[in-house]
Amino acid sequence: MRGIRTWLRGLAWLAMTCVFPHALAAEAANGFKLASVITGDGIHSSTGSVSREGSMVLTTWLSGDKVRVDFDAGPDMRGRILRDKDHAWLIRPNSHQAIPAGGVAIGRVTKLDPKRPCWDLGFPCQELEGKTIAGRPATGWRYRHAERGGPHGTDQGEFWIDAATGVVLAFDARDLAEHRYRMQTVSFEQVGVDDAVFAIPGSVSVPSGQRHR
Repeated sequence: MRGIRTWLRGLAWLAMTCVFPHALAAEAANGFKLASVITGDGIHSSTGSVSREGSMVLTTWLSGDKVRVDFDAGPDMRGRILRDKDHAWLIRPNSHQAIPAGGVAIGRVTKLDPKRPCWDLGFPCQELEGKTIAGRPATGWRYRHAERGGPHGTDQGEFWIDAATGVVLAFDARDLAEHRYRMQTVSFEQVGVDDAVFAIPGSVSVPSGQRHR
């Protein structure tokens, strides 16, 4: 019996050594980090070329209801968007004032219900054939008549979300002015994200009584 008990204790210890690190890793990976590119004639070209299309590079962090997007579309169009369920702020380089950004489309649609994504957005959509984006299985959805409610403030088009998490990975869409936007995620990571990532820098001021981070 003593031998059996010793064997069982050894088996339990082996199970804990296998499972515990994975549990810690799952707990540590409380958010997501994405690298994406948006192109289209709705983005001003920073090169001054004859092409009407510009491009915007984005790095996005997500955790719970918090969103941070660092964007760069050239010298006159770069900065940071910080969002949570109550507020949105735009912080420009070398600026000491956060600007309310509730009407800014960047980072407004980032994560949806994987099964009913358009339920969150408030308009109907049709499921499309899935594909793989940034190494992740993604489901596709076609939508119309969203006005400014679609990804990046678009009215109609198609978008793809991570099948497991609902994170928006790509879209090909047009706004009400018929400007086209195409977004593609090139890197997707599940990572540990500290609250400091979403904090307004101490050197940046916000309207009185609204510093909440």
